[in-house]
Amino acid sequence: MRKFTLNILTLSLGLAMMPMVEAAPTAQQQLLEQVRVGEATHREDLVQQSLYRLELIDPNNPDVVAARFRSLLRQGDTDGAQKQLDRLSQLAPSSNAYKSSRTIMLLSTADGRQALQQARLQATTGHAEEAVAGYNKLFNGAPPEGDIAVEYWSTVAKIPARRGEAINQLKRINADTPGNTGLQNNLALLLFSSDRRDEGFAVLEQMVKSNAGREGAAKIWYAQIKDMPVSDASVQALKKYLSIFSDGDSVALAQSQLAEQQKQLADPNFRARAQGLAAVDSGMAGKAIPELQQAVRANPKDSEALGALGQAYSQKGDRANAVVNLEKALELDPHSSNNDKWNSLLKVNRYWLAIQQGDAAL
Repeated sequence: MRKFTLNILTLSLGLAMMPMVEAAPTAQQQLLEQVRVGEATHREDLVQQSLYRLELIDPNNPDVVAARFRSLLRQGDTDGAQKQLDRLSQLAPSSNAYKSSRTIMLLSTADGRQALQQARLQATTGHAEEAVAGYNKLFNGAPPEGDIAVEYWSTVAKIPARRGEAINQLKRINADTPGNTGLQNNLALLLFSSDRRDEGFAVLEQMVKSNAGREGAAKIWYAQIKDMPVSDASVQALKKYLSIFSDGDSVALAQSQLAEQQKQLADPNFRARAQGLAAVDSGMAGKAIPELQQAVRANPKDSEALGALGQAYSQKGDRANAVVNLEKALELDPHSSNNDKWNSLLKVNRYWLAIQQGDAAL
């Protein structure tokens, strides 16, 4: 009985392990990924080595035939590419590999190149929807793999309603073909402009790993942190940047900026101001008010600190102090970039203050 129980347990464990075993990439999958990486990074030697082994292991795999087709087309062997396309049409006529290859072949013709050029012109002149319609007509609903797919989805991203879809497609392509620095550059910028900062920095960290992407990553990364309000967070962001990048114009600027910010934060009044402004932005009025009061005592003409103090009092429901400080801020700097916000807050707080005063008079 014990032996039977052990056998059942062994069988159950084996069945439980099966998905894990199946999840491991096969030799074909690994080689196909190397082909995609080689194409993305323009490493034709890697493509050829991987294709040679793939054609020995699985010569009738549609993805293998499609990869050989693309290789021949890049080499200018149109006849050889056409033979591979014909073979693919027999092996898997309804596959994505065939549809994508057929589109790539079309793009190698004069008519295809002209249609593609027209779509690109519309994309660069601000007519994204017309450009996407042109791409769709050309691709017949099946965007090809590689740089053209990146180009297509980058254009789709210019349509606000489809930006999220386009970003997800570009993320998928990036996962399938790591090392395409042009794609990663564009994807990172899209993520930052969509307020998906953590994802944007994750893509930049991928770019850092390659010599081709490192310089571009450094510029984008610094652009994202250089205008942060001076605070402990901005200092930490600059330190992290300098721990990753060690040369270039942006690095020199970051080093200078870090030294200046550390000097500023050593001043207790400046630190109080910085922490107060950050607290207001986070809706932490209780923390912001004493910090900003210290900053205003140190510099009574600091309109930004006064406006932020008024905002903090507003968050706390102290209408009278909110009105006083907002009025002072607007009087000191009538052309501040914060004026629309301050005027709006002032109207709201005057309204509620008048109601409070009316109730008190009854």
